[in-house]
Amino acid sequence: MIRIEGLSKTYGRAREPALDGVSFAVARGEIVGLLGPNGAGKSTLMRILTCFLTPTRGTAELDGHSIGGDTRAVRRSLGYLPEAVPLPPEMRVGEYLGFRAALKGVARGRRRAAIDDAIGAAGLDDRGAQIIATLSRGYRQRVGLADALLGRPPILILDEPTVGLDPNQIRDTRDVIKRLGQEHAVLLSTHVLSEVEAVAGRVVILNRGRLVAAETPAELRARMQARRRLVIEVRDADRGRAQAIYRGLPVVTAVDAIDDTHLALALAAGDDGDAREAVFQAAVAGNLVLRELRSEEPSLEDLFAQVTT
Repeated sequence: MIRIEGLSKTYGRAREPALDGVSFAVARGEIVGLLGPNGAGKSTLMRILTCFLTPTRGTAELDGHSIGGDTRAVRRSLGYLPEAVPLPPEMRVGEYLGFRAALKGVARGRRRAAIDDAIGAAGLDDRGAQIIATLSRGYRQRVGLADALLGRPPILILDEPTVGLDPNQIRDTRDVIKRLGQEHAVLLSTHVLSEVEAVAGRVVILNRGRLVAAETPAELRARMQARRRLVIEVRDADRGRAQAIYRGLPVVTAVDAIDDTHLALALAAGDDGDAREAVFQAAVAGNLVLRELRSEEPSLEDLFAQVTT
């Protein structure tokens, strides 16, 4: 559905490109999370895909249409939800969507069905007659999402769809996105890393305009095995002795104090279960009381920090 090859963009006389040779693809029925720190090139990429900008080099195709060719066909094939949805507050939801359907060229005879379909998919079934100004922030996001869905485009590009929402609204919006991901190719840009874990099957990370990762969260975690660690809790009086014991253990590569009673044991590559047994046996042999022993997997935040710094 989305195929990007060697996409680059340099603004004016800038020394470094905003995008530098980015390549990846998004298939139908797939949700891909687009991550990156501020200035990484996410907004530039989305503006190119939505035909607001032209690339300096490289190509991109959406539903078989090249962004360098028929841009109208590209735009018809995608629905775009910007971070700040520009909605006219005085219009009713159904009225606004009718206006947008006309602008998008939805045939008059199909317009009512297209609006009802978008309203249902976005979870707005009982809001069609409501004035937009009276809607909560979450429902306004849904109106923007319904707008993006008009005409059933095969591709959805969603920019920070849950920004500013409360926890209940975030959960509801994620559920909607997961349902949409079953039928559409979805590219989801967000700064909320937990959101990617909740809805995306694959993660694309940009840093300084370059692609630094394009994997599933599980594959990214597999790359972090060298940073596995165990966290133990000991008595305050035993902390020094515990550090000495575990610095001499072959499965432990480093011992760091978290606080007066907790230690983090960095592990050598290998089986986590074996490492836990070795740590426990060392405590028994050293007459050391363990109050807690738990594995700590790297979070997506840890992965993000590693690949972008």
